[in-house]
Amino acid sequence: MVDRASALLREFRDVQKLPLQRSVPREVVKWSPPAEGLYKVNFDGAVFEDQACAGLGVVIRDSAGLVIGALSQKIRLPSSVVMVEDLAARRAVMFAKEISVFRVVVEGDSLQVIKAVNNSKLSMSSYGHIIDETRLLSTSFSCCNFVHVQREGNKLAHALARRAVLSADFDVWMEDLPRDLDDVFLFDLA
Repeated sequence: MVDRASALLREFRDVQKLPLQRSVPREVVKWSPPAEGLYKVNFDGAVFEDQACAGLGVVIRDSAGLVIGALSQKIRLPSSVVMVEDLAARRAVMFAKEISVFRVVVEGDSLQVIKAVNNSKLSMSSYGHIIDETRLLSTSFSCCNFVHVQREGNKLAHALARRAVLSADFDVWMEDLPRDLDDVFLFDLA
């Protein structure tokens, strides 16, 4: 018994001496500009349960990364987080149409929403009517692609969605952003 305990103790000490394995660093995901002649429309949603509201954030940028338009909108709290993201996607397409930008790549960090919009079948979910309307709105564009982006590549839209809690209804900026989001914008371009 003593020999077995000594062997286990030696094994334990030997393992403790092994160098720590380093984890492989994750690739840094950042916003990337669209191809020349296209605009990138990023969207995101944020939930504020304590205030029974949600925020929608949309930013449209050109191939140089310059802001063409940005939107931050406060809405009543929908029934689910996915519904908030669906509403943000629809608002993104509507905003692009409102400012006459018709060649777009629409990016969001909700894979579920992007997959639903890209699926040609009618959506039977509780938010399917919003997905169907988003698809219908996108048919008026000369080019419109829906693409999933990691959360780190969608920071400015997320910041605009979080900022919605500060507004009475919605705020729009043309060729500009609120000054408190300058650091997020500059980080994307670095």
